[in-house]
Amino acid sequence: MQHINCINTTKNKSYSQTVNIGTNSLTVEFSGEVLPSGIYPRRFFSYLCKQIIRTRSKVPIVNVPRSRAQFYKEALGVHYVPSSKDIDAINLQIKAFIDCKLSLSYSNPNDKSRKQREQISFVSGDHSWLYDDSQIWKQQITLSDELFELIKLTAVPISAKATEEFSNARKLDILNYLLYQNYNLQLKGISFTFQIEKLYELFGGGVPNLNEFRRVLNKVILEIKELVPLDIEAKDKYNYVMTPTEKALLKQHKRRKTNQFKDQKLIINEDFKDKLKQSYSEIDIESACVYVSKRNQQGEIRHPYAYLRDVLKNPSWYQTEKIQFINNVHKFQLNEYEHLSSDLKSLNARHFIDRIQKINIYSIPRELQPYLQEIKQPGQAIIKGLPGHQYRCYMYWAFMHNKCTEFNSTVESNLIKLFKLL
Repeated sequence: MQHINCINTTKNKSYSQTVNIGTNSLTVEFSGEVLPSGIYPRRFFSYLCKQIIRTRSKVPIVNVPRSRAQFYKEALGVHYVPSSKDIDAINLQIKAFIDCKLSLSYSNPNDKSRKQREQISFVSGDHSWLYDDSQIWKQQITLSDELFELIKLTAVPISAKATEEFSNARKLDILNYLLYQNYNLQLKGISFTFQIEKLYELFGGGVPNLNEFRRVLNKVILEIKELVPLDIEAKDKYNYVMTPTEKALLKQHKRRKTNQFKDQKLIINEDFKDKLKQSYSEIDIESACVYVSKRNQQGEIRHPYAYLRDVLKNPSWYQTEKIQFINNVHKFQLNEYEHLSSDLKSLNARHFIDRIQKINIYSIPRELQPYLQEIKQPGQAIIKGLPGHQYRCYMYWAFMHNKCTEFNSTVESNLIKLFKLL
């Protein structure tokens, strides 16, 4: 899958490219009315692969963020308020990605990871809601069976940091290509010479001639070396020599151990908590654990795990612990928000105000309309106990960054419901 990201796509009916991997080759072909290009399809595809591999999913379903704005941020790396032109450009490329077909041809095929693929789709079913703002946002993407199998069989690591930070598609493609070549060369313990003509065929889309591409490539290599210590140097005007280095190998983040106790007093291990998260929120689980821990210290609990399940079925038992837990969480989160730079807080506030101004008051449920009206017209006192602007900005920041958004107050809970509709 690495080399699919290395393709420079254009707005033609079809596009194909052959990449040499040692003595073997891989031919990738895209077809469609408009083919995906630029950084957003690459980030989107990387996001889909990451979610499948990270969750070890057994079904071709990817859960996406709960709102379009959060999706732009997490999947596409859009950390600003996009203009209407930006949104149109993003939607165009997402549509091109969803609609295009992919074919793969190997010089050394087999029945597993190197299986030939003909005209496979990226997704299964109608996913026009991803690029059509007039449709209701959904929270699941269903991949096609062929793509799901392809990801599971052929996934290779790419730099998550580069995918997030690089805004230039060519730079990202070259980095991923060189990282994969470094990995192969490291296994074989040899150096390799890349001819600039071959690199121009792969990454020279939109560059008028070889001399101009050489200038672009040299600049990209210098920028890449600031992120990854690749050992690649220009041998002469037409050749670049890469010496494999272990320092440039991507490192996989280890999963945290779950069969351990965060605190011995809580007597419930993390593995058991993770199983409960399928049915209960993390706030409920932690609050119930505190309740069980208190009872256990009094010597009243013989089977804490079974008792915890009973407690979770009766939320009123641990209501006091839950209220205190939520208050403490928001105290820490608010402190984190207050220590953000003024630029980040201003950006968050502008994003919040922009979203509020764009939404029509009659497009939301009636019970939330007074909240929106007072936020749009601060001089009116409609909702008793409505938080001030600064605290609303904190709540919006917590919502957008997947922080804790459970509140003890009905007013604050309704504001979160409003944020989900923005």
